[in-house]
Amino acid sequence: MEQVFAPVVFNRHLTGDYWLVEVEAPIVAGSLLPGQFVNIRIEGSVAPYLRRPFSVYRVSRDRRRLQLAYKIMGEGTRLMTTTLRENGRCDLLGPLGHGFSLPADAKRIAVVGRGIGIAALPTLVDAAAIRGIEVHGFLSARTKPNLVALDIFAEHGFPVVTHTDEAGMNRLVTDGLADLAGKLEFDAFYVCGSNRLARALHALAQKRGVPAEIAMEQHMACGFGDCHGCVIPVNLRSPKGEKAFREVCHYGPVFQTWEVVDASA
Repeated sequence: MEQVFAPVVFNRHLTGDYWLVEVEAPIVAGSLLPGQFVNIRIEGSVAPYLRRPFSVYRVSRDRRRLQLAYKIMGEGTRLMTTTLRENGRCDLLGPLGHGFSLPADAKRIAVVGRGIGIAALPTLVDAAAIRGIEVHGFLSARTKPNLVALDIFAEHGFPVVTHTDEAGMNRLVTDGLADLAGKLEFDAFYVCGSNRLARALHALAQKRGVPAEIAMEQHMACGFGDCHGCVIPVNLRSPKGEKAFREVCHYGPVFQTWEVVDASA
């Protein structure tokens, strides 16, 4: 974990409600694993007072630059659109947390994302592509412009199924995966962005006997477990039994789905 004042390469509108900022941060990008995150502070501003966590969207091939996709949701993200200017700098802390894991012998995986949760998945897609693993994407959003990362799947030649609320579909995007999993073998499943999707994916993973991981979304302040502000209940073993509380930033943000699905019940 390092704090760096990273030069901003660009900060521009991506699509829909989302923006994309790229920074030069080789000391962070060089060691970052898929699913890890960084904490951003708006330099020279006390609003917001605390840092904000962001999934890393992509890392450059030379591992010197990283990208963050973010949605304008409050004062902090609104300020990011105006204060993180090209040739300026970004105060970031990272890499933080535990990321995704790919089975050693994986040949095919599926990733499921909803809304801004999709932003946690491209680093995993890129890592899988490097290892020659086939990735099937199942992405959901409120509107079509808010579907991000479609170009990344296209870049690697990976298939992707999309689902939007405006289309009026009654099925979950995971229903498409369930249909496909009856025809193809998958070695692991990954999800981010919705508790409902997490439960559906966990059930499918159990049925198929493969591991499933979830990138949890939680408000974080310090990003490394000292403030205990991002604690969630977790299952300590599967099938469900003893429970405990864990900091998402320190023990996650990536968990096995069995650790978190129905842990609060």
